[in-house]
Amino acid sequence: MSSTDPTQPTPATGSPEGSTSTSTSTWPGATEAGTTGTVTDGSTTGTTIDGTTTDGTPTEGEPSWVTRHTTLLITVMVAVIVAALAIAGLTYYRSSVEDRNADTEAAFTAMVAGQGAAVETVECDGDTCSAVISGQAYTVLVQEDEDGEQHFGVAAYTGD
Repeated sequence: MSSTDPTQPTPATGSPEGSTSTSTSTWPGATEAGTTGTVTDGSTTGTTIDGTTTDGTPTEGEPSWVTRHTTLLITVMVAVIVAALAIAGLTYYRSSVEDRNADTEAAFTAMVAGQGAAVETVECDGDTCSAVISGQAYTVLVQEDEDGEQHFGVAAYTGD
């Protein structure tokens, strides 16, 4: 009497005697499809699904580690290049800001020296400078016109 009950395993063709199989496993001791595991054939070393023998050496004709991980290596190299470009861009930007601030400080010092006073210290950050002239603290506002000339507005420092 043959059974057509879908819950009962049916013998797979080509499987060893006495084993039964469903559509997901084929041999006793084999791992499920798509997973990594050791499949042995009775010898002292077995071959794993990932292409190496159980002692860790690659089998002949299998792809090397570099070949298997090419996508990962390319991704890492691109990430390193992007990070290097970002660092270089940030360094260039900060350098250009420092250069502009130094130019503004030099122009302000020249303007004050042209009026007969001596600048003790000056420090610029963008369009604002702080200066000490003859022992007095000043706040300096910097404007640049369409011709590129800088104009300075100087006010006595008031604050803490």
